[in-house]
Amino acid sequence: MMPSRQEGDPGPARSPATPVGAPRPAPGPAQVDATPYHPSALFRRLLNQPGPQPSRAERDRVDPLPRAARVAAAPGLGMILGAAVVVGIASGWLELAVRVGQVRLLHRVAWSSLMISRHASWMLPVAATLLIVPITAVLVSPLLAWASWRRRRGDASRAVSWAWGWAGMVLGLLFCFGPLRAIPGLHPAAQVALAVGLGFRLRRLFARPTLGWRLTASWGAGLAILLLPLYALWRSHAVDGSPRLGQSQPAAAAPNLLWIVVDTLRADRMSLYGYGRPTTPALDSWARAGITFEMARSAAPWTLPSHVTMFTGLWPYEHGAAVDCPYFGPAPTLAEHLRAAGYQTAGIVANVRMCNAAYGLDRGFDHYVDYPSNREVSLRAMMYNSALGSVVMELGRRLLLPLPPAFPFVSYRNARAITAEARSWLDGLERGRESAALATERPFFLFLNLMDVHSPYFPPPSAERRFWTGPIPTTKLATPGCGWEALRARNAAGPQERPQRERELEATRRRLSDLYDDCLLALDAELGRFLRHLRDAGYLANTWVVITADHGEHFGEHDCFGHGSSLYNEQTHVPLILIPPLGAATTGDDPAGSLRGRRIRRPVSLRDLPRTVTELLLPAAENPFPGRSLARDWRTLQPGPPEPILSQLEEPHLAGDDFASEQVSRVNSAIVDDHVLIEFNNRPPELYHLYEDRLQQRNLADLPASRQRLEMMRRTLNALRGRRAAL
Repeated sequence: MMPSRQEGDPGPARSPATPVGAPRPAPGPAQVDATPYHPSALFRRLLNQPGPQPSRAERDRVDPLPRAARVAAAPGLGMILGAAVVVGIASGWLELAVRVGQVRLLHRVAWSSLMISRHASWMLPVAATLLIVPITAVLVSPLLAWASWRRRRGDASRAVSWAWGWAGMVLGLLFCFGPLRAIPGLHPAAQVALAVGLGFRLRRLFARPTLGWRLTASWGAGLAILLLPLYALWRSHAVDGSPRLGQSQPAAAAPNLLWIVVDTLRADRMSLYGYGRPTTPALDSWARAGITFEMARSAAPWTLPSHVTMFTGLWPYEHGAAVDCPYFGPAPTLAEHLRAAGYQTAGIVANVRMCNAAYGLDRGFDHYVDYPSNREVSLRAMMYNSALGSVVMELGRRLLLPLPPAFPFVSYRNARAITAEARSWLDGLERGRESAALATERPFFLFLNLMDVHSPYFPPPSAERRFWTGPIPTTKLATPGCGWEALRARNAAGPQERPQRERELEATRRRLSDLYDDCLLALDAELGRFLRHLRDAGYLANTWVVITADHGEHFGEHDCFGHGSSLYNEQTHVPLILIPPLGAATTGDDPAGSLRGRRIRRPVSLRDLPRTVTELLLPAAENPFPGRSLARDWRTLQPGPPEPILSQLEEPHLAGDDFASEQVSRVNSAIVDDHVLIEFNNRPPELYHLYEDRLQQRNLADLPASRQRLEMMRRTLNALRGRRAAL
């Protein structure tokens, strides 16, 4: 057993202490240090060693802020607020980069992307600055006051250090919070946690007691206060200023183009197409001045892919536009092509979500209006466009402060409002032509999207109610959602309850159908007034008019309601009317006289519209659009066999009452000659005669006599889906 110190062992002898700074003798080769190892003694020895000596240049340089002053001086509030101005502008631009990058670089669209203001390039930095400066003052001032009080008492080192760190952390947190809020799919708790963590890590970057930081804060704030208003005025003028002129001058007397798309209008509910109710008397009359296509087909049963196909000539699988993805391909849109040819272009849409500029549908338009709030310049618009501003406004409203609410996501403008804005734009062109000689030769392309027959089916209060005679229902009872609920209740009912559920389903179907017809009658009257006004004002004298729809609507047929859930006739058979210029019709020498009142029975696709319109407006120019011109159907006696027509439903991730998610599947359809094939990814194909079975109730796919035709149409459908259009 080893003896302990308590038993008298004096321990190892200690060497005499060496004075601090005295040279120590170097041990010889045979000399062995008998002193035991003490880590604390080694640590003290390292601390006592002299550090690196400064160079002559560093010794000669005068430090404008002595070390003692740097430690003892707390940051001034004015200096911190100057840094907050710079941080606010930088944060706003970073948030703008995040938002634009999602759409333009990553090609991803979130619901929040649809309400980005056209003025976001200047609104976001201005809003971030207006918010970050006062928030910084509120959060930093108490600690600065405490540091100043501790300094007066002579104990300032720790308080000053905390003041600098807290100020830097606040600035870093506010700098990161807005851009993080702009990232879709990031949980709010994660946004706050990341902002706090990044603010802590970057605190020494945003606030540090150095001369460089003080100069950056003071000069940067001064320049920002001077230049930010000028930048805002410049960008605001760029948005609201004069439209860009085309790259070339169009041919003399080139026709104008008015393109009207009625959202959710199915052809067989129009008296123009043989419906038993007089739902479209005005359009019946206008169709006699033009060409009516009796079997026009949309490329998709919902708005976005159908519109992109109409504007580019690309099939849905070629352009790839979807709820979360805009059209970003290299193929030009009709508006881009016409603007390059010298046209003045404008688009005014009622479907502010699916026709939103974020999806690329504004490409080529000098003036494009979806959400009216996206063009509004106000403090409210500025705050709600900013991620930080929307949080502040929402918190203020929860605290019962008198703050305005956010702009509604569901925004609806009826045909009267859309056509009034269209007339205003056309009148503005006329005033411009009076003041600028260059504008006299420039035709226009005006695109309108109307949603008066889209759900909820509410005719205007002043409109005639001819078909639905019951009381005006609630919103829930005027949408396809109630139809889906009645259908599910019927399918889940037992034998005893089933007759009652059938009657309820039929009553729901009849109510929705009657309301839809009343909406269509009111829309028809408004369209008639609008076209008469344009004719009387002389706008239609040299204007081609296109009236069509993007898709139709189900009212219980094939156990479906709404749209976006099938490729049956109810959703893909749409109206198409082309009205030639009316100027010559009033003089008696009308070159389009043979076209007026003409009806074309063969099936056509809306995909061919951009090529057709380009040929009609600019016959001598290069036509960049795929497909074939529909003019072939009226210019030759034997136009040849019709081209195969493709329609596609690619499982859109939609939200709303227009469809039931369990009903959505991948569907492809092809029309070849007088038959239509519908292929599903989850059930057998269906084959129908296009004209003899318009309700599509007799499936020919299982008949032995149709086996050869079925195989031929399957090969055609596969070829359509695999063929790439020439871009």
